[in-house]
Amino acid sequence: MLGLLTLLINATVLYIPITAVPFIYTAPLSGCANFSAYVDPLSPWGIASVYAVSTTGALAQPGLDPYPTPKYVKGQICGDFISVRIDRWRSIGPAVPISVKGTDTLLIYQGVPLEINGTAIVKVKSFTQPQVDGRFYYKISSQVVMGVYVEEYVVYSYAKISAYGIANITYLSLSEDKPDYYLVVPALGVRVDGVKPWTPDFVLWFSPNQTAAVGKPRVVVEQVRIPVAGECNGTATVSNPLERPYQVLVKLDTGEEYALQMYQPPSVVRTWRLSGAEAKTADGKPLPVYMVTTEDGSPVAMCIVEGATYYLYVKVGDTLYRYPATSSSGVLEAYTDLVKPRVVLDYPGFNATATPEVARLGENITVKVYYNDTFVQEYRVKASPLVALNVSRLFVEVRVEDVLGSPIDSFYVYVGGLRFRGQGGTARILPLADPIAVEINGVKYLTRLQPTVRVPTLTQSSFLKIVAAAVAVGGGIAIGFKRRESSAKEDRDRDVLEI
Repeated sequence: MLGLLTLLINATVLYIPITAVPFIYTAPLSGCANFSAYVDPLSPWGIASVYAVSTTGALAQPGLDPYPTPKYVKGQICGDFISVRIDRWRSIGPAVPISVKGTDTLLIYQGVPLEINGTAIVKVKSFTQPQVDGRFYYKISSQVVMGVYVEEYVVYSYAKISAYGIANITYLSLSEDKPDYYLVVPALGVRVDGVKPWTPDFVLWFSPNQTAAVGKPRVVVEQVRIPVAGECNGTATVSNPLERPYQVLVKLDTGEEYALQMYQPPSVVRTWRLSGAEAKTADGKPLPVYMVTTEDGSPVAMCIVEGATYYLYVKVGDTLYRYPATSSSGVLEAYTDLVKPRVVLDYPGFNATATPEVARLGENITVKVYYNDTFVQEYRVKASPLVALNVSRLFVEVRVEDVLGSPIDSFYVYVGGLRFRGQGGTARILPLADPIAVEINGVKYLTRLQPTVRVPTLTQSSFLKIVAAAVAVGGGIAIGFKRRESSAKEDRDRDVLEI
């Protein structure tokens, strides 16, 4: 993370890591609340804006206490959500010099916006609603008096104000060598000597618990010792409290050393004895841990330190994967993007193996499908916790007939070392090889694989058809002879009669 945003909503304190710039954080409100938002003055980030957001998406500026800064704002807000935007601004030291550089009064005409560069307090009286555009500015008051808009802003960078009226501008400087007064920002390991308390006309807020002072300040920085508590003893120090992030050097009695980076000064450094390391797949299955190291690659010996970065290594084949780990009471745990693919098939009798057994999520893996321990098909799929394959579509239907086209009632088909039973003239087989063998009544016939297979045999049905046909043909011949014989006899009789 880049820094830390501290957000107080009523009695709830939130510590939000600043992970990118610009950075926007939104929290629920569900009504009205007192709030404050704080960014470390020594960090290069600032609070660019605070808005109340409704469920319809409408934005409204909260009422802020004078005089806010990009480091610290507070006030009251009403809405469904609070939205805080963080952007790049500037770092402020432990003693912030404040100088008042005078006041100007300017006329603002329609179509000619007023441009402000730097830090200033601007009071606008306008016959039209003022419109402001900029990066770091805050509206601290607003009212309408007899049709005139009276608004006050604090500007810390460039701002453009469009209005029709008068603007009173009080210019301020935050970097003068001879300021009117200083704002002393409390910081760990830092004290400011040579000043005395002062009550200025107005106070720009850079930090909670800040004080105003005059004099010739001398900033004294001292090394800070932080107690070490837990199962491992040692010492922890911050050598330069003005450095961001804080560099905390931890030396344990076991000889282990850690350099921690923190954006909030710790009150104590906690330790545990290393009691285990667990790596898990993306879906929570355990994986064997190859080794455990710190961020710089040093092996972990005996102790775990809160705030340190640890890595777990998982070895898959010849590849070593590294994953950041979280610690909980001495146990390091890391969730990985690795999976152990489980193959689910939609037809009984099949089984499958996935290679490799452990792979990264979405990586190409090889799945081999077997039927009764015989290799059937190979697939290239993406690794996931569950791989579902439709293997029933691998079957084809073969029709087996005798020489006359009658379906074989019961038979077996042998293909690629597998035997498939067929009935009613059809069999569902896996087309693993060509040719195939068809077994009928213990006799095997070798033939080619095709949708319809005819084997040189006769079913009982075909045999009966042949017999019936033969009988029918034989009777027809006999009747034909008899008819011819009778006709001849009649002819003979007629001949005789004629003679």
